[in-house]
Amino acid sequence: ERLSSLNTALVMVQAEVADRIAAPPGSRTYGVPSAKVAWYASARRAGSVSRSMFWPVPNVDSALVALTRREVPTAASREATFAVIDAAFAQRRKTLRAALAGLAGSPQRAEAALTAAGIESRCRGEELTITEFAAVAAVLEQLAS
Repeated sequence: ERLSSLNTALVMVQAEVADRIAAPPGSRTYGVPSAKVAWYASARRAGSVSRSMFWPVPNVDSALVALTRREVPTAASREATFAVIDAAFAQRRKTLRAALAGLAGSPQRAEAALTAAGIESRCRGEELTITEFAAVAAVLEQLAS
């Protein structure tokens, strides 16, 4: 966000973290880190780094994640979109209608916002792309004003 000239990055993180960052919507490991990274960049796992490459040898494997900057969704602010993401994953097995009820003010308002954004209210957060999260956030921002 603060380095607008940075278009690509390669980072090394714990392998499980790399899996979460690079996970696509609908996968078992897709969650808050995946969705929030997607706000800024497309991410892909770019390789593995064995624990034997370090001294002392850690108890975890590492992996490389390649990030490529992308245009941020313009439907809503980052803050509003991240609030929707946080609410959607706060209780992972809940439907979006239930998960967003607190943020929207009621389950009915959450359902109305989801419908207006073109999202099925029985979906779960792990099914939405960053663009869809931003669309829901935009509708919620409109309802609040």
